[in-house]
Amino acid sequence: MTHFRYQSHTPATLHDIPHLTPKEHEILDWCSRGKTSAEIAIILNKSETTINFHMANLRAKFNVTSRHAAVLKAIKLGMTTLP
Repeated sequence: MTHFRYQSHTPATLHDIPHLTPKEHEILDWCSRGKTSAEIAIILNKSETTINFHMANLRAKFNVTSRHAAVLKAIKLGMTTLP
C-alpha cells in the first residue's frame, strides 16, 4: 500500500490564489462542511446541476480532479478553514 504525505514546500503567493465568485466561495464553504451537491442544492435553493457546474469551475480553477482536493487546496491557500 502506498502512503502519501501532504507537503507544502512554498507559501502561497497572490498569483497562486484563484479568483472565485461569491457563489463559488459559498459552495466551497459547504463542501468543506462535508455537504454533497444534492444537499448544497437544497440549502441554496438551486438545482443539483447548477451546483455541479460551479464545482466543475472550482476544480478547474484549483487544477484538481475532485471536490475534496479543491477543499484541501483552498485550505492550503488560506481561502477557507475546516468548520
